[in-house]
Amino acid sequence: MSTTLEQVEKTAQLSKNNQMSLMIFQVQFPKEDYQPPYYGMNVFKVREVLEARAYEVSEMPDTNPLIEGMVELRGVYLPVINLPKWMGFEMTEEEKEKSIIIVSDFSHNFVGVRVSHIHGVEEKNWSDIHAAGNYNVNVNTNQIVNHTYLQNSDTLCFIIDIEKLLIEAMPSMAEKIFASAKDVSKVDHAFREEIYQKTILFAEDSKSIQKYMGMVFDQLGLKYIGFDNGRLLLDYIAKKESLDDISMVFTDLEMPVASGHTVIRELRASARTKNIPIIVHTSMTSENNSREVLGMGANYFIGKVDTDLIVETIKKVEEGFDAWLSQ
Repeated sequence: MSTTLEQVEKTAQLSKNNQMSLMIFQVQFPKEDYQPPYYGMNVFKVREVLEARAYEVSEMPDTNPLIEGMVELRGVYLPVINLPKWMGFEMTEEEKEKSIIIVSDFSHNFVGVRVSHIHGVEEKNWSDIHAAGNYNVNVNTNQIVNHTYLQNSDTLCFIIDIEKLLIEAMPSMAEKIFASAKDVSKVDHAFREEIYQKTILFAEDSKSIQKYMGMVFDQLGLKYIGFDNGRLLLDYIAKKESLDDISMVFTDLEMPVASGHTVIRELRASARTKNIPIIVHTSMTSENNSREVLGMGANYFIGKVDTDLIVETIKKVEEGFDAWLSQ
């Protein structure tokens, strides 16, 4: 039986207030003397939760070992990623029978992610989400992007780097993404001189996406500075005496300390920064989310990761440059 999550609809409103709903799960089953770590992902990315025993996984030849196969969900075939294996744990066949498949949407890529069970959904403030560090717990920190704590508890909850998971589990997709970045040429995409002279700022907490965006801007011959979260970007802008050398801001929505919504709200609230072009670059690609961030003052909304769309959007910023400069 599948369960559609009601929390998905209210997530956009939470995010506007620098909050999120976090789906919390484990990738191992508890043992008598062992309580496995807790992990989380934004509920906005979750579409359904399936009892694994009700869905037969059809094997796919010549796929990455992290892909178990495909399941059919109402006529649509979805790849199932073995999240425990990615985290360094093996599930027995009996455990797989008892497990859960989370159907998730990442920039319109629908995949099933196997976990042992769902702990629940908790609402968090983005200021309660902290950058990954060193932990005295058996976790692979290379797969963790942030951490928080379970409600009314000092128990850690690790937020996984979903983009890194997809890139490693689906190398053909990763190859396509990074190939598109490498293929961009500044010869084919010439901008006006102001675009080259000024600097693009971007906030993104996924190291994989940071690398991708850096490749795109490098290939285009554009100057840029990246930040691990929205607060670092905002602090950088606040400390600058002049903003004349900033061309535009790209921001993710899901970030620790300060979300992309906070970036938009604070930049638009200040007379000093209200005219800086803002491009939201996110995997939270629903129409509701797009309408809301554009309504808050973002200029453009694009899904991760689409190199042609990034170039096209920079062109649009360029076309409106004179109007923004005169404001």
